[in-house]
Amino acid sequence: FGQAAKQGHPEAQFSLGFAYAAGIGVAQDQDAAVRLYKKAAEQGDSKAQNGLAICYIEGTGVTHSIDDAACYFRLSADQGSDQAQCWLGFLREHGKGANRNLVETVRMYRAAAAQKSCWGLARLGVCLEKGRGVAQ
Repeated sequence: FGQAAKQGHPEAQFSLGFAYAAGIGVAQDQDAAVRLYKKAAEQGDSKAQNGLAICYIEGTGVTHSIDDAACYFRLSADQGSDQAQCWLGFLREHGKGANRNLVETVRMYRAAAAQKSCWGLARLGVCLEKGRGVAQ
């Protein structure tokens, strides 16, 4: 992946970033992972946007920032990532990274559930059962 990542291929940048984040085949290096995720995310790579958002959630290789995480999840969700849709729903449900908005929460969970996301289906079920973000 190294050569392709140096040539600017976002998929390779994400994959190499993931390898650095997990220490797979290379020494674990969170700073390198974040640099590569950022390069790929700037080119619109949805997986890299998710990876970078999770780094911001965890404060791994970057300063912890729910707001920055939400921005990267939004970019990825807009491309149809069910993982990002679930994260955005969760953040909105709990008023993190944006104001609490249960209608938006349900919209995100529905989008993820439509893609057969287990997390999206489960969270949507909870919202429907409890009447959160849906007409009573």
